[in-house]
Order: sequence, then C-alpha cells, then structure tokens
Amino acid sequence: MDIEVRLLRSFVAIYERGSLSRAADRLGCTQAAMSMRLKMLETEIGGLLFIRQHHRLEPTSKGSELYAKALSVLAAYDEMLSATRSGTPRQKVRIGVPDDYALSIFVPVMATMRHDIKDMEIELVCDLSANLVAALQRQDVDLALVTLASRPSSARISTEARLNWVSHPSFEIQDNDTVALAAYPEGCVFRRAMIAALEGAHRQWRVAVQSQSHAGIVAAVHAGLTVTSMAAGTAPHGLLERAHTETLPALEPVPIYLMSQGMTASSAARRIEDKIISELEAIFV
Repeated sequence: MDIEVRLLRSFVAIYERGSLSRAADRLGCTQAAMSMRLKMLETEIGGLLFIRQHHRLEPTSKGSELYAKALSVLAAYDEMLSATRSGTPRQKVRIGVPDDYALSIFVPVMATMRHDIKDMEIELVCDLSANLVAALQRQDVDLALVTLASRPSSARISTEARLNWVSHPSFEIQDNDTVALAAYPEGCVFRRAMIAALEGAHRQWRVAVQSQSHAGIVAAVHAGLTVTSMAAGTAPHGLLERAHTETLPALEPVPIYLMSQGMTASSAARRIEDKIISELEAIFV
C-alpha cells in the first residue's frame, strides 16, 4: 500500500481543524477535493478515520492512531526535502562524551561552537568511556572525551581533573561507618579512585547504588543515601563538594583524554577538535 504524501497532509489538516471546510481553507483547495482525498485515504487504510458528531468530524481509534504516525512521516519527509534543497551541505561531527562531562566540562566547549553549527551538524553520543573508545574504533564517533586507566594510543591531548567527594548536605558518616558509594560499573576510573582512597585509609566501603548514567548517580546522592566522586567544580546544584573530610580521604586526580580519528578525520571534525583542545587547556590550566 502506497499512500500519497498529499493524502496524509489532508488527513492531518482535517484531524487538527475538525472539518472538511476548515481543512480545505488551510490547504487552499475545495471542500469537494478534501472530501475526495479523505475517501481515497479511507479506502487505502480499509476503515473509517472520522465520524460526524455535532457538526464536527471526530477521529475514530484508527484515525487517532494514524495521526500520530502521519506526523512522524511528514516530519521526516519535510526534513529530507529541506536537507536536499539546501544549497550548502552540512558536515556531521559525532562527539562521544560521558554524560557527566556533557553536563559540566563540555558546556563551555559547546558554547564556543555556536557559530560552527551554521554549516555543520553536531551529534553528542553520551556513554561510558569504555563504550566510547569502542565506538571510536568502529568509527561510530569522530571524537571522544574519555577517562581511562591508561593513555590510549589515539589520544590527541591529555589533562588531569581533580576529584572531589560529592554528597547531599544531609549525608553524614561516622568513623566506624561503612561508606556507601554511588558508582558507575566496574572499570570506571572514578570508581577505582574512590575505592583506592578508602582502602588506603583503611575504611570499609560498599557500592550501594550502581548506575551507567549520571542521572542515576545524582539521584542516589540527592536522596542522601550515598556519596560519590566528581571532577572538581562539576557537582550539580544542591550537592556538597569537598576535597576530603575527617572521614573521607583525599582522592587522586584522574586523566581526561581527547581521542580522535587522526588524519582520517573530516575538516569539520578537526575544527571541533581544535576548539575542544583550547577549552580543555583553559579549564584545566
């Protein structure tokens, strides 16, 4: 079954205006033409899309279902036409970044790109660092800002971020308490830093909440259930950030690497790469 885009546009107009005459006015055609298009669409669909009630066309269940799908189809169609007719093709740059960095470190980086997005499309891929390294190797992303235990061979630049303990102001821990942590899965450098510091200070610990997302970590900390670690100055509003306390030892800094496709990268990717390097140098000077 092939449905003309014109029929879908007419159907959406009828659905949103509630009458054939108002839909016809919107699309600049006659009411008779609009009625014929509706009948053609109902024939293709194999069922009624509207029923008349109190001088208004009310959608049937089939009509409501089709409306949601029609909007998606028309939006994709219009976007395709817009991209095809555009005189200047846009280069796409895919940047991999952990979601906690996206919400903190990467914000000033993004701010410098406001003029670049006029001639390019930027896609942010938020994931764990290990997954982003794999995505870079598969060439699913052009650049990746990651934290790893050792320097990767494709690292363009490296810097260090100080780590702070982050907790809710109501969170309290005594000398003999087991420290409840909110952490990313095993392999995360932030997780290792917390565990190494606590074991070095002979403190008991346990991972009380584990999440692959920054939102999950922050939720556990906001609830006052756990403590976690974040790059200094990146804690969300409402959370307390401390380098160390009487019960929590200081944390070792963690490396941050910018990885790229190297000489095979597009000119747009290299432009963004240079901007990221400049901003990282300014942030962690």
